[in-house]
Amino acid sequence: MFRFNYHTHTYRCKHASGTDEEYVLAAIEAGYSILGFSDHAPYRDFPSDRSHMDIEQLDEYIASIDALKEKYKDQIEIHVGLETEYFPWNHEERVEIGKKVEYLLLGQHYSDPVGNEVNYFKINTDEEMLQYGKSVCEALDTGMFRYLCHPDVVMNRQEAFTPACGEVAHMIAKKASELDIPVEVNVRGVAKGRKPFGEKEYYFYPHRPFWEIMAQYPLRCIVGIDAHRPEDLLETELVDEALNELSGLDLKFIDEPIM
Repeated sequence: MFRFNYHTHTYRCKHASGTDEEYVLAAIEAGYSILGFSDHAPYRDFPSDRSHMDIEQLDEYIASIDALKEKYKDQIEIHVGLETEYFPWNHEERVEIGKKVEYLLLGQHYSDPVGNEVNYFKINTDEEMLQYGKSVCEALDTGMFRYLCHPDVVMNRQEAFTPACGEVAHMIAKKASELDIPVEVNVRGVAKGRKPFGEKEYYFYPHRPFWEIMAQYPLRCIVGIDAHRPEDLLETELVDEALNELSGLDLKFIDEPIM
């Protein structure tokens, strides 16, 4: 069913591995008909240099994917995009960078780019949770993004599902459904295993309590591999497990290309 993936990274983001061509070959081996590259977009001024490609790499990145698009055109359809955060103060820069590629994905990993301590991969306060939801909704309102990556990423290290967590899930689902912007079920969290959460255990993401609220809205959903290694594209069992984790929820998955 899910023979396309638009969430693929490259070594340029400094926390992925493998050559661009190795990702393409893995996707072909796994039977994908479409592979979209969406590495972490560069910034001209970002204190953390461990999460994004350098601005000087952008043109080379696009040229590399375009060359593979031509080389393997008879075997697989390839697209070039970027995953990026949204910060109001550099919106024009995102617009400018977005014009260079075919699509942008929204992945809101940071509340503000002033260092790794402000990323959402930690235990977040209710105030930080709500700021995440507000930022995501503001970003979706721009109309810049093809879809929202891992809407539940903010649950990554939480230890309890507070009312603020539920409010954020409602905020995002309501906005995405109103704008008809797909939301991603990201399977990468399955590879990290389950972790204790109250009296139960859940995956980092997809985080079922979060999605139980999301499923109350008429969303369009899409599976994202979030590949950081070529072999990630071959681990199709992670897709099955992620979907099994959300079984019984009224989620409508896109089963055709979005480009």
